[in-house]
Amino acid sequence: MSDAHARHAQYAQAKSAAVRLLAGRARTRADLETRLRSKGLAPEAIDEALGDLQRAGYIDDEQYARERIEMLLRGSRRGAAALVHALTGDGLAEDLAERIVAERLEDEDSGEWALETAMQRAEALRGLDTDTARRRLYGYLKRRGFDDGEALRAVDEALSAPDDQ
Repeated sequence: MSDAHARHAQYAQAKSAAVRLLAGRARTRADLETRLRSKGLAPEAIDEALGDLQRAGYIDDEQYARERIEMLLRGSRRGAAALVHALTGDGLAEDLAERIVAERLEDEDSGEWALETAMQRAEALRGLDTDTARRRLYGYLKRRGFDDGEALRAVDEALSAPDDQ
């Protein structure tokens, strides 16, 4: 809404609260909306304020997604499903999350990531019987977002590797 139009009575309050939240760290529009609604602000005021901040470039869900993926991958390698889940949990639309994850992982070998993760985890499972170790390692990889094929190949390779690697 342009400045020539009348603003909602709580517009300034909503915009000020949003700016304070953004000063701490980048946030998604959905996260900001949820937080502002919890303060009892009118939905119209929230929508106007967030719309203005988004047009000014202070709210950018796509840029947020790109930065968030990099932060997640610095911590540990994860599969596409886990990355999409994390982004949608932050309030991003699923289609946006899937697109950004696909772009980021386009040149990566997530099967190799799954194998590296499996090799590290397999050390802790060496004393278990084969079936239990396979089941636990597979579950571990699936929880990290690797698809079935990646997880199964990584489990097979990691558990068949010699102990002296």
